[in-house]
Formats: sequence, structure tokens, C-alpha cells
Amino acid sequence: MRSYMFHSNIINIYGEEGKAWLDALPELIAAISSRLGLRDLREVTNLTYNYVLSGFQGDDPIILKLGLDYEALNREAFALKYFAGCGAVKVLAEDDGMLLLTSAVPGTYLKSYFQNTNMNP
Repeated sequence: MRSYMFHSNIINIYGEEGKAWLDALPELIAAISSRLGLRDLREVTNLTYNYVLSGFQGDDPIILKLGLDYEALNREAFALKYFAGCGAVKVLAEDDGMLLLTSAVPGTYLKSYFQNTNMNP
């Protein structure tokens, strides 16, 4: 079940367009899942302005992020690609209003990417 805050935010910001998007969300998720081979999708907690699901693509953990602010998602994809290989999650696929990302699974400390700096642990 979608969080009340998320639902309220979408309707307050986007009005009728937001309501229509929320109503179409299950079909949108099903279509994306089928197209990209996603499974076991589960809504993350504390949704605010984007609809975010965790799941798998094959055996790989992923995050599916959907939203109505296409420009913000495009900027996010650009930034993540810019920092590729430097501790940022990988953009696996993107489309208007959708990002498919690798899931940030604990295991590598961000500071390990910057061994030659004077950062304190």
C-alpha cells in the first residue's frame, strides 16, 4: 500500500495528472517489469516524491525509481553516470520518469575509493 505522505504529495503537486499517474502506477510497473525482466518488487518505506521499489533483475538486486519530475530524474541519472566507478550506484536503464539502478548493497566503504586523500575514518 502506498504511503499516505507520498500519495498526498503527488496529488498536491501534480493535481489531476498526479491522480491519473497514481491510478496507472500498477500497470506502469507491470509493463516495466516485463520489459526489463524485474521480479520480487517491493515498495520501499518512507516514500515522499518518487515511487521506489526494490527487487531483482535476474539475480542482481535493483532499485526501480518512478516519478513525474522527469527533469529531476534526468539530472539524477546524469550525476550518477558522472560518478560511475567512484562509489555511485550504476544506472542500468532510464526513460522518462523511470530509473533502474543497481541496489547499494553494503560491503565497500566509500572512503576506499579515495585512499590518497587526508580523510579521517
